[in-house]
Amino acid sequence: MIYPFLAVVFDVITLIATKRFFRRFGALTYRSFAIWLFIWIITISLILAPWFVVIQPAALEPRYLWLLLAIALLAANHNLLYYFSLEREKVTAIEPFLLVSPIITILIASLFYADEHSWHIYVAAGIAGIVLSWLYLRKCHLKLDLSIKALVGFAILYGLEAVVIKELLAVYSPLAMYLVRATVTAIFLLVFEKGRLVRLTPRQIPYFLLIAGAAVAASTALYSAYREIGISLTIFTLLLSPILVYLLSVLWLREKLTWKNLVASGVIVGLIIWLTLVR
Repeated sequence: MIYPFLAVVFDVITLIATKRFFRRFGALTYRSFAIWLFIWIITISLILAPWFVVIQPAALEPRYLWLLLAIALLAANHNLLYYFSLEREKVTAIEPFLLVSPIITILIASLFYADEHSWHIYVAAGIAGIVLSWLYLRKCHLKLDLSIKALVGFAILYGLEAVVIKELLAVYSPLAMYLVRATVTAIFLLVFEKGRLVRLTPRQIPYFLLIAGAAVAASTALYSAYREIGISLTIFTLLLSPILVYLLSVLWLREKLTWKNLVASGVIVGLIIWLTLVR
């Protein structure tokens, strides 16, 4: 059970450090940031590869190669949508919405795996949807700007990716899966950008090392949890991340919390505790 908790800690570090990066280096676009991040992730993963990367011969079968192509498309696009939103919104503003992303992942997983079906999940998803509607309601109209719409797309693509990753973990170790995923995604993004790569400054490199290192640790722990305890229980645990996010966003980013954000996150965290207890 330690893997999902490790994923929470490192995921929060990645989120806060990324937001701080965009604050300090606004000239670097979210697309250039994503490309460079995957390059650093690949570099760190290759350093660790001799100890943690294992790939089964079956990985070369057509079925798994098609799944890799699906990963490239899903991961590249959901990362672009995520960084697009993070570049434009405060962490405290988007975190309550990000809390529902795991629930969407669980709902999508339930479409593919019979053992993921649970009425408790559907009830929790409905309550979360009502809470978020209240959070973004402005004079009887939902305030869903482009950043929030991007998060909706991110959540759907992320859920589909989790299903594909669970299949690929049959032939890849967790770090191998992340290394291959990062590689195919970086290639896809470079093709999308027609090979254009913005030069980094020396002051940006330490941030990329921190963010990439935390991303490698978070994703490796996440995939290990997928393999050992399944998608649902892993995702439930990830919903505890807002507690750390709010604390760090106030202390490090000096963002102001609103009572609606706190209430919405509190309700959704309560839902995840309830889901964990009833399963």
